Amino acid sequence: MTLFDMKKIRESLSKSAGGIKKSFSAAAEKLPDAAKSINLTDSMKDMAEKSQTMVDALKAKSEEMAVSRKETADEAKIAIDSAMADQKRSEALFSVRDALRIMYCLMLIDGTVIAEEESKFSEIGKAYDPDFDIYKKQLIDECVSVAQTETAQGVEFVSIESEDSEEYYEQLHNYVGNLIQKENFYRTEGIRAKELIWNLLAIAYSEDEYSETEKQLIRFVAEQSGVHHSTLLEMEHELTSLIEIDKEEEALKSGSPSTEAEEKLTLLAERKNTIMKGIDALISG
Repeated sequence: MTLFDMKKIRESLSKSAGGIKKSFSAAAEKLPDAAKSINLTDSMKDMAEKSQTMVDALKAKSEEMAVSRKETADEAKIAIDSAMADQKRSEALFSVRDALRIMYCLMLIDGTVIAEEESKFSEIGKAYDPDFDIYKKQLIDECVSVAQTETAQGVEFVSIESEDSEEYYEQLHNYVGNLIQKENFYRTEGIRAKELIWNLLAIAYSEDEYSETEKQLIRFVAEQSGVHHSTLLEMEHELTSLIEIDKEEEALKSGSPSTEAEEKLTLLAERKNTIMKGIDALISG
């Protein structure tokens, strides 16, 4: 059996390593002097410039892709709008809470909320949602917070005659405007805009005076939500007729009972019923 001679192996490896070292040294000596004295700072600067070039290229590519994505998104939006065009309603639909928010803003618009308005608001809220009382205070606080100007914080309501009245009206007006979105015209369920307008009028007329600020806000809501001006005028006329009928009924009921009074009350009830049927048809039509 042949045994490995470890002494000879170590000597051979030593000679090989020495030869390799001499070869590298000789090669280094042949390099130009400039290569032997490479400026490390210049080298790093060159690397930084190359890195910046790469970053700029990536940024340009990213911006190009962003533009491309935006164009694609715009095209998709146009396609969706086109596809939904036939489904768009002529009048907006509102969630119960948004409708109630608009109603309460109307109550705030002239600077005061009277008991009659508050009562009518609660009546409408409970008719729409049995759980209305649970979130009524939160909804009211939200509307009041929007209405208060910075200079009126801590004050229950701002007087419409005060120096802050313009800002007060503008804040409420903008808030209501933000509740009337394009999406409202594509809803498949909710409170119809004409029904909302009728309730707004009912609240406004619960006061002795239908103020100009109330009228402006109701007309704005009607216009923005797709209710024709002629429809609004018809509602205003019918509501004033109902109010006159109520006054006549109260006068007759407070007087002495008589056959003539009973006959008049019957006729007034029939007129009221006819008007309400007309309003129901107008709202649902």
